[in-house]
Amino acid sequence: MISSFFRYRVGIAGAGAFAEFLAGALAPLPSFQLAAVAGRTDAKRQRVIDAYRRRQPQAGDVREYREAEQLIVDPHVDIVILTTPPHLHAPLAERALEEGKHVLLEKPGGLTAEALRANIQLAARQNRALAVNLVLRYHPLTEAVKQLIHRALLGPVDYASLHNAAHRVAKGHWFWDERRSGGIFIEHGVHFFEVGRHWFGEAVTAQGFALREQDGTQPRVGATVIHENNGRRIPVHYYHGFTMDPAASESTHWDIHTKRGRIVLDGWIPTQLSVSGLVTDEEAACIDAWLDAIPTKPSADAIEQLQQAADRLLPPTEPSAAPRRPYERTVVLSDRHGWYEAIAQTRFLDFCRLIENPSWRVLVTAEDAAADLSLAETCTVTDKAVDPLDIR
Repeated sequence: MISSFFRYRVGIAGAGAFAEFLAGALAPLPSFQLAAVAGRTDAKRQRVIDAYRRRQPQAGDVREYREAEQLIVDPHVDIVILTTPPHLHAPLAERALEEGKHVLLEKPGGLTAEALRANIQLAARQNRALAVNLVLRYHPLTEAVKQLIHRALLGPVDYASLHNAAHRVAKGHWFWDERRSGGIFIEHGVHFFEVGRHWFGEAVTAQGFALREQDGTQPRVGATVIHENNGRRIPVHYYHGFTMDPAASESTHWDIHTKRGRIVLDGWIPTQLSVSGLVTDEEAACIDAWLDAIPTKPSADAIEQLQQAADRLLPPTEPSAAPRRPYERTVVLSDRHGWYEAIAQTRFLDFCRLIENPSWRVLVTAEDAAADLSLAETCTVTDKAVDPLDIR
């Protein structure tokens, strides 16, 4: 399993809701010790510390700083996790790397791919580990979809779409200030570009749009990206809307259409995978064996279990003249929060292995994150946003 051989003293810079989640999620790991928190208010810092101590009641003191720069120079911190707004990612990561810290960045890792790549180069010169906290590929259902696609068990992919409908972020939040967030694709969409690149191949062309509201915000954005995988080009449409009433249910939905069927993945943290189409008996047996191998309980080694099962259960698929029959099956995973914690843990442990072995191939590299950010930049529309009143 992915594991770490050492205990790391970790400082979290940025004391918002995600920092609070992360402190609690990582607390059970023997490799994680929360050593310091930086945040602008006492209350926010305390919430992060409380989340950690609920899972580690015997933990020692956690140092508190108001400014991230104070935490970065703390000699008792080995790893800096940056959970600040995106416009601070690149300069704070640069400062931490110069101080000799290992750095795990919340996504996107910077407002531009150029800035992130500069820090990747700095990390290499400093012999420090750097990664971006992109977690969706660490989820077993995401890996399950990859295997179904790459093994072409339902034929080649023709088209796919990602629909992400989220709650409206409060007015005045830094999320709406593109100088600080970069916009929806940069601040949020990189998660899904990472999955799309993993499933469908690198992007060869991309074009985005944004719809501007009368208050000046752009809560609805979309893009059409042409990915290429082994010479086959696949159009994928990405939509994000931060418009939903807080009382309504959010929804995130991947819909993948293949030559002989359909794959549907539901949930921002995936909870349901549906597979349907025409398959031979041999293909049905392969799909069943693969879906049976999906771990049902959250754990930090779930993704590695599934990757090992892929080699054991799925032989290379060759064209078959055997008759095909309808196939349909759905896998549902409960405990969404538990899975969110598990994939955050796996990401952190993967990062720790990179610290311990610089040649370790992490599942999502810093270079992957830079490619995701570059694609997000290409799809981001600012001064050309569409005014809804101009649509006829």
